[in-house]
Amino acid sequence: MNSFLNKIFATLAVSATCVWASVDAEMEGMEVVSRDDGTFLIGSPTFYFDRALGAGGIHSESELWTPRKLRYRQLFNRLSVLPSWNPIETPSVWMKTGNEVGDLIYQDFLTDVEDRPINRTPILEVGARTPLFHGFWATFRLFQDDHYCFRSAYAYRQYQTDGQFSFFGENWPMFSSAYGGLGYTNDFINASVLAGMEYMWIFTESSRWIPVLYKPRIEARADFGNFSTTLVYENAEYQNHSKKENGERKEVNGSVIYSCGENCKRSMLQLSAGLAFRFVNDDGVVYTALENDRVLWPFLEMRVRPMDKLKFDVMFGVNDRDWLVQDSVEYQVPAFDKMNITVGAKNISGTRLNPIADTHEFFDGDTISLTASGRMNLLQGYVRFEDSLTTFLGFGLRGSFWAEHGAETFKTEKFVEDKIYTFRHGDVDRINSWIKGVTGEFWLKLWYEDMFNFTALTGFERIDGDEKRFEVNPAEFFVAFSADWLIKKMFRISHSLRYRSDAEWNLRSKDPFIVKGDWFWDATFEQRFPKYGITLAGSIIQALGKEVIETPNGEYSRIRFFCTAKKAF
Repeated sequence: MNSFLNKIFATLAVSATCVWASVDAEMEGMEVVSRDDGTFLIGSPTFYFDRALGAGGIHSESELWTPRKLRYRQLFNRLSVLPSWNPIETPSVWMKTGNEVGDLIYQDFLTDVEDRPINRTPILEVGARTPLFHGFWATFRLFQDDHYCFRSAYAYRQYQTDGQFSFFGENWPMFSSAYGGLGYTNDFINASVLAGMEYMWIFTESSRWIPVLYKPRIEARADFGNFSTTLVYENAEYQNHSKKENGERKEVNGSVIYSCGENCKRSMLQLSAGLAFRFVNDDGVVYTALENDRVLWPFLEMRVRPMDKLKFDVMFGVNDRDWLVQDSVEYQVPAFDKMNITVGAKNISGTRLNPIADTHEFFDGDTISLTASGRMNLLQGYVRFEDSLTTFLGFGLRGSFWAEHGAETFKTEKFVEDKIYTFRHGDVDRINSWIKGVTGEFWLKLWYEDMFNFTALTGFERIDGDEKRFEVNPAEFFVAFSADWLIKKMFRISHSLRYRSDAEWNLRSKDPFIVKGDWFWDATFEQRFPKYGITLAGSIIQALGKEVIETPNGEYSRIRFFCTAKKAF
């Protein structure tokens, strides 16, 4: 009954009130926490299920490799922005701090000892980038997020490490990172070399959290002309102190890409090409493996625009183990002056969603294969319509149909329970039957110059197929409202109110793990002092939703706030 009432309320609210509101993320790469255009389930800063409604297929976005993610972090078989080693572009100094609501510091004043709830955990970030000096600059950054950590820290994870596993504190956060380095920038080149150390907990297919210490981690980048290059060296130390296991992986990874330049982008044919690579050398107990200790992944991107309103895009990569194709066609239909009607189709096919990831995991004497025989094929067609009714009001809609055969899944052979965790044995497999989905979205926008921007969005998706073999059954319905106010160009208020229906994990526990639908509210308040280059901001996250666990073996998503102070030079 409550679910039914929620849907009625949500639908009525749409008729009464960028879904991606400008609510600040607590850390770079954690924007998914406040996204409201699909199913986003957070287990920790280093593991989440992220799938926009209308994306097609049953995989999450972080599982799919694309050239846009060449500088993302490879966390087991997923690609993540966080922990980000992207140097901040603006010369500045900054500090960020925050906490889950209910920290013991405040409880000392507000509650009696016997009434105090369990502890809450903080975040902290400090950093700086110097102004240019003859083209040279320096930077450093220390950042650590203790949110999403407390449930398992003392119940399980502390016994896997030999003492404290972070730069500060005793919460066993899911990541703790620090780096510093030098760079050089002029009209031709932008280059940097960063070095540091990092504590990380990585989530695997067996549903284990594995502690990894990168000591050191070194990353070099150079962008010049139409070329971009990245080279990374990581000395990763693995451990399980309770089982007296230790291992080490020395890894070199990176990429080089030639991108289409400005003149090229104005031509009918646009070409880009690149190479991504990984080389590893494992010693001792490392828990995962890469076949032949290497992967070379050459790829080609091409765009053909025979006319202004018609474009064809294709990305093709292949090596001695895998191949992956992502292609699409899109046409803007000539219509009335203010209308924007687009029809398109896309295809994703290949032997593996992420061809540069590890190929095996080792768990209690079992070898888990992270690759599946055969191939997957995802086909999708869509139509999008958008119109401006006045100079301050617009609306749009998007509908799509998709079908996928050979979707990647996991064939679970047995479960193992250990304290608060449930682990699984098995192999990555395929669903060798067709899965079909239909989606619909509608949005309404209202704005006034750069002072005010409001968006209301609602969407639904219906999926038919062998649902018991889906890793995640996405939410079928969502509604979201976002608004941004900019007062006198110095004071900003951003908020996002959203509802997501139930989602369900199927393959990581004996019984389905259901994440109940709920309302969420996030907000940011920011004061700017342009004369002094100072910005002060405060945000509150997950203010309405219940404190729940959104992924198997994950951590609680709790109400939290954080504040940021930044001084630009």
